[in-house]
Amino acid sequence: MRVILITGATSGVGFEAAKLFSKDKNTKVVSLSIGLDNIEKAKKKLPNADFLQCDVSDYNALVKIAEQVEQKYGKIDVLVNNAGTIIPGNIETLAVDDWDKVIKNNFSSYFYVSKAFLPLLKKGTNPNIVCISSISATAGGSSIAYSCAKAGVNMIAQTLAKDLAQYNIRVNTISPGMLNSGFQIHNNVMNEEQYKEMLEKQSASYPFGIGTALDIANAIIFLSSEKASWISGADLLVDGGKLASR
Repeated sequence: MRVILITGATSGVGFEAAKLFSKDKNTKVVSLSIGLDNIEKAKKKLPNADFLQCDVSDYNALVKIAEQVEQKYGKIDVLVNNAGTIIPGNIETLAVDDWDKVIKNNFSSYFYVSKAFLPLLKKGTNPNIVCISSISATAGGSSIAYSCAKAGVNMIAQTLAKDLAQYNIRVNTISPGMLNSGFQIHNNVMNEEQYKEMLEKQSASYPFGIGTALDIANAIIFLSSEKASWISGADLLVDGGKLASR
């Protein structure tokens, strides 16, 4: 059985990826998320997945969860680093505590999760890590902390791709553009009306329109498959032509 570990699979990109992976009866999806309410809702929609509560910014908690996963499954084959949060603000408006929160959840957590589950990846078949980054890593965005965190994610992935090649573990990133995934709503940055207005405003700068969580989930499926067995250290840009049109 193929075991897929996804952080933040209760909504958005993570949930869509979990659904796609779960279509294969020989695949087990394990999700790490912090919100109990979201976990319960996701369980009802995807009962075959294993939803575990864990704060991915807490390394000690991750080590304990990794032990549980090892006891139950013995390995993982794919790690999808996806969980994250966003708090808008620039150097003048963003509070230091908010900077710390975003960096820990979007940057440090990718290191923590990868480190905690590396022993299980070494036991996997065609083992690989997919890290969800953002075009904000290179183009900047509404949150200085989020943009800097995602730039760090790109470097984590590049470094891991080099360091883990000796174990035949591939590591790649996906950099999405603006998605209609509810990310800002889930993180209490906007209400539904504000979110809709933002998407309409942003749409004009995307040649192929605003993307969906499924667009990114499909990219995750590809990069984690044997079809991508010669791809490591790559950043797959999935942004509807946004950066190319600047």
